[in-house]
Amino acid sequence: MQLTTTKKPSTSSRLKQEEETEMAMHDQSKTPQLCKTGCGFYGNPNTRNLCSVCFNIEFKKETCKHTDTILDHVNVLPDKNPSNNNHQSLNIIKTKNRCRVCNKRVGLIGFGCRCGRTFCGLHRMPEEHACDFDFKTAGRAVLEEQNPVCVADKLESRI
Repeated sequence: MQLTTTKKPSTSSRLKQEEETEMAMHDQSKTPQLCKTGCGFYGNPNTRNLCSVCFNIEFKKETCKHTDTILDHVNVLPDKNPSNNNHQSLNIIKTKNRCRVCNKRVGLIGFGCRCGRTFCGLHRMPEEHACDFDFKTAGRAVLEEQNPVCVADKLESRI
């Protein structure tokens, strides 16, 4: 009487079988498959059998969903002391080489106005760019400084 024992497949033989099945699947994947969405292009197994265009669309949808869920869970507290001055100064520094009206690049020939902005040759005049600088009060202040009041003594001419 001969006893036959059934051996469990060893781990190395299981690995070989898995490799063979993977190779068989890999051989089948060598034939190009169409995109899952049915757009007519060929899909890639690395991109879940989607073509590059459909994969990019799906990827963007997934990332949008992911960022929406993250933003839902984040509590944003407003600043108690917002510093608008820093933001405005950065904006002015950033756009010094462009005309404030037409956004044309002015380079070295940019004209600085008394309102503190830079303009091109077409918009350098205050009427052209709706300047908010008050030229009347500035002119009056300059005249008051330059021309002191000259008043003669009225009592000298009387006896």
